[in-house]
Amino acid sequence: MKKVLKKKQVNKPTATALGTPIFHRRRRDWRDDQYLIEEINGLLSKDHWLRTNSFRAIKSFKKLTSEIESSGFQSNDKVIPLAIWIRENLAHLASENGGYDLRVHALEIPPNIYDLITGNSQRTKKMSTKSRTKILVEDLFCDADTRAYVLERIQVFHKGNLSSYLKYLVDNERTQLTGDSATIMDLIHLCKEKLKRRNLKTVSNFNANQVDMWVPALSLGIEIRDSLLLSDRDDLINLLNNTNSSKNTQYLVVVCPDNLSDLLFHNWRDIERSGVVPNLSVVRIGDFGPYLDRLSVSAKKS
Repeated sequence: MKKVLKKKQVNKPTATALGTPIFHRRRRDWRDDQYLIEEINGLLSKDHWLRTNSFRAIKSFKKLTSEIESSGFQSNDKVIPLAIWIRENLAHLASENGGYDLRVHALEIPPNIYDLITGNSQRTKKMSTKSRTKILVEDLFCDADTRAYVLERIQVFHKGNLSSYLKYLVDNERTQLTGDSATIMDLIHLCKEKLKRRNLKTVSNFNANQVDMWVPALSLGIEIRDSLLLSDRDDLINLLNNTNSSKNTQYLVVVCPDNLSDLLFHNWRDIERSGVVPNLSVVRIGDFGPYLDRLSVSAKKS
């Protein structure tokens, strides 16, 4: 009797292990800093945090957060320096461990954290109150033709105010990037950049019945979505299954924006959890890099 060889089961990196909250990675407003600081403060009594940090370090951190809470997260000057310190160390933790779970991992808090953050806050305050160095158009725009155009725009539309013109440029770019077509193109660019950094070659796909990008080295199909309506669910599942049928696919991933709400993100992940597409992961763009790293390790072991 001829033996039927079973396809080797591949353990894929899941979004569960990679779905770090947005406020761990980026700041949208002061509330993200509050959520982050309160989360860390709430973990300090856990056993693995107590083992990692000295009593003095934990006491210093609690003194700092208590002072912040008493004056309010929206107005205290130490909030942003502390949140920056936490995010930098979370990134370091992720780099060291290929990801992290604060229920298992702990940050190493320096015993002088209060003095460190207070000093950073004071330096920032001094820089903001210090007389500003005049920005010269010549320093920003070396090309003579570009500089002439800029000077004309500043005089005609911004009454000679360079800062006003620069603010206009930033606001204009932000508006463009929040448009539907710009958002999806931005996601595609970010995905390609993260793949390029890992020396992973991609094949762009314009077949309507398959995913957007294909990574031959990992047998990985990538579908990029900036929005997903309930009515799109069946179409997306069919597209993913068509890709599995037409290619020797080991992994499929749907990449979505970082600023997608947690509710919508977990609705997306219902497709992954359902198992209807068994080799699927759904990740935010901020987690796409760690996803690729874990997938590469998993692919080498299989």
